[in-house]
This record gives sequence, structure tokens and C-alpha cells, in this order.
Amino acid sequence: MSRDRLDVLERFAPLFEGPELSFEGILRRRDRKRRNQRIAAGVVGIAIIVAPIAWIIATGGWFGRTQTPAATPSTVPPDSIIGLPPEGATPSMPEHGELVLNLEGSTGGPFSVIWAYADGRLVWHRQGYLPEGGSELSTGLLEQRLTPEGVEFLRSEIISTGMFGHDLELKRVPSGPFLSIQARNGDRLVRVTWAWRGALRDEDAPRATAEQASALEGLHALLTDPASWPASVWEDRDIREFVPARYSVCIRRMPKPIESSRIFALLPEPAGDLLRAGVRTQEDAVHSNGDCFRLMTEDARALAQTLDAAGLVRTDAAGEFWLRYELQVPGTTGTPVLIHFAPVLPHGEATWWGVG
Repeated sequence: MSRDRLDVLERFAPLFEGPELSFEGILRRRDRKRRNQRIAAGVVGIAIIVAPIAWIIATGGWFGRTQTPAATPSTVPPDSIIGLPPEGATPSMPEHGELVLNLEGSTGGPFSVIWAYADGRLVWHRQGYLPEGGSELSTGLLEQRLTPEGVEFLRSEIISTGMFGHDLELKRVPSGPFLSIQARNGDRLVRVTWAWRGALRDEDAPRATAEQASALEGLHALLTDPASWPASVWEDRDIREFVPARYSVCIRRMPKPIESSRIFALLPEPAGDLLRAGVRTQEDAVHSNGDCFRLMTEDARALAQTLDAAGLVRTDAAGEFWLRYELQVPGTTGTPVLIHFAPVLPHGEATWWGVG
């Protein structure tokens, strides 16, 4: 994903329409808790910051508008993972999954990111800013479960537009929000991107026709409105935190490259050992201008604890659930070396949005 696309993510808001309970009230509660957590984070050795987001959905809310109200809510109030999962958190299983569809972007307004897998997992998050005060908002990665038929229902709705025979880039004129939709067609994932010129790989991409624009707007409306889906698509509507089995840890050497040996020499020895024991990956390195390592979640947690104990500066990345540390290299000025932790999704992609 290009830097232009990354920049878009900081400008948009939630995945789903808010429940009847005042969303601003929920967020104010969350912000109070986070202020207390930031104070506690000043103590060296704290490895994990988990900021609870109270997710209370009243009966007849988001998913129940077309159904007879139940005696209890269709969801549980999860604590979204900010930073790394707490010890004992069970990773989402199976560890690997076949991606069937993905949506990221907007047709105007809220910015949505969702992934649906052949095993029925629906993973999503929302990110943006509150209207008042410009506070950051992120749910973290959340998970629900569809039936296999539910996944196929969504996939077939996308394919039925006739636009997903091959990868396609369409120019958005006048310029508007970025939208990308992927769907599995046979043994291939086909992507259709609708965006302004600067967010497209092909600057000569054709302008979307009125019919194409209408089809994409319709798909966006469908995929971001679970209340419109048949009740039979759900295996488990309850919203819970998505716990990654792996993290990608990247050492970003900006504004200019610094030798790996020099950086490793500045890290605590246990941190260097954990990184070297990980799987080095070039796929993630494009985001870091440096070295990237895939670690199991428990090893990523041990690494974070080591960096905390060594007194490295810990900062929130733009998405809040991307953990980040800063390391100043002696004799250099400007931007410090950044150490990013990004969750790895079941299809093997690390979620690097907002990491800048």
C-alpha cells in the first residue's frame, strides 16, 4: 500500500453505525481509562497497555433492527487490544486462513477495513477522529464469525457486479475517499480500486463510469451494513477481540539507513536475541526502510517487556493498536530509529496502516 493510501486512514472514522447508547459517552469513558493507563505506563517494566473500549449494543441495535428483539444483546462487550495481547489471551484459530474478501476505504464518510475468511472469520477495525477535539479513535482488531454460506453470500454479491474478472484501477473524479475491494474469483484474489490519481499505480487509469461508481457504492453499503445481511449468515455475532498469533516487528531506519549491526548493538542483548530468532521477511521491509522479523505473539510480548525495562521511549502509532518504540542513535540527529509491532492477519499480511 502506498504512502498516499496510508495517509487517508488518519482522516476517517468508524466501521459501523453507532448503537442507540451515546457513542460519545462510550468514548469519553474510554478516554478517561486511557489517561489513567498513560500515567501507569510511565513505570519502567510495564509491557502491555490494554485500553478497554466498552462496546455495549442495546437489543434491537446494529444487527437486530430487522429481527424480533432478544432477551439479551447479540454481542458481548469486548476489550480491544491496544499494543499487545495480555498473557494468556488465546490466539484466533486457525492460525492461517484463506482470504475470501477484503474491503478498505470509503465512499464518503466513515473509513472501513474488513477481512472475511473461508473458515467464517470476519475481522475488522475502524479508525479515525472524533468530531470534537480531534481525539484519536480506534477499536483495535475485532472478530465475529460467519457461516461458510455467509462468506459465500458476500463473495457472490461482489462477483455478481461483473467488475471482478481481473484487477482494475478506476479514477475517481472529482477526487474523493479511497476505496479498494478484493474478492476471490476461482483461485485468484481480484482487486478493484477506486481512488484519486495519486493513490493509483496507473496514473492513466480510466475514470469510473456512472454504472461502475454506483456498483462500488452499493458494495460498500452492503459490506459495511451487517444489519442488511440475512440472519442465516451468522454463526456467532458476538464481537470479541482478534488475537494475532504472530507480529511483524520492523526497525525503521529514517531518514537515512543505519547499519543493522549499529542498531543491534544499542538494543538490550535479550532483545537482539529475540529478533534474530524470528523470521526475517523482505515483504514487510518495504514499510520500514530497514529490517523486519516475524515473531510469535509470546516472543513479541517478551521483546516489548525487554524494551520497556531498558527504558526505550514507547509511543502510540496512529492506529493505537500498532505498538511503537523510539531509539535515538548516538551521533545522529532528527528522526530516531523506530521499532514497530504490527499484527499479522490469518492470510499472512501485516497490518501496517497508520504506521508512519
